[in-house]
This record gives sequence, C-alpha cells and structure tokens, in this order.
Amino acid sequence: MSMKRVLAVLSGAALLALLVLGVTGCGSSTTPPNGGTSQSFTSTSTNAHTHGVTILRTEVENAPAAGITKTTTSNSVHTHSFAMTQAELQTVNGGTGVTVTSGNSPTGGDHTHNFTITKWF
Repeated sequence: MSMKRVLAVLSGAALLALLVLGVTGCGSSTTPPNGGTSQSFTSTSTNAHTHGVTILRTEVENAPAAGITKTTTSNSVHTHSFAMTQAELQTVNGGTGVTVTSGNSPTGGDHTHNFTITKWF
C-alpha cells in the first residue's frame, strides 16, 4: 500500500472517530441546564431595547402571599417595575409558564415589556 493510501485511510479513520465521539457526546439530558438558585429572564424588545429580571428559586418554590416586586435591569437610561402574584409564582412552580407585563416607563415614549417566566429547576 502506498504512503498516500495509508495516510488517506488513517485520516478517514480519525475523522470517523471524531464524528462518533461528537455524536455520542451530545446526548440530551433530563436535568435543566440551570438548576441553580436563581434565573434571569429577558423581556420582549420594545422601542429597540430589552430589560432583565432575576427571580430566586425560593420565590417560586415558596411563593410569598404578597407575591414579589422587583426592578428590572437598566437599559436606555431607565428601569421598569416588575411584579408577580402568589398565584403566578405557584403556576410557574407547577410547570406552566406565565407572561408578566412590566410597569410603564415614560422614558423614550410610554411603553412596557413582557417577560415569559418559566420553571428552570
């Protein structure tokens, strides 16, 4: 067998081995990617910007009777209020996502943002 043929066979075998390792290394997992103590959610884009809000796992698992109230991340020189009721938090804990609309901001024109909150743990 010529040297070119040997190199071609070895190259093909190496490529096949990499493909097999790559495919078997990409299996699905039954655990969520972030089972951590908090999760950040990004809003819909309104007036060409988004905001974020972070929710604690304990706030979902043990939803306070008064719900939760937070302030979104700042973007375009303003923030929004964000609130979830106890019932909304319990719905998320049960595995069903909820859409929450932020409070209004007059900065850059009156507007709100929607957040889709889902269980991450």
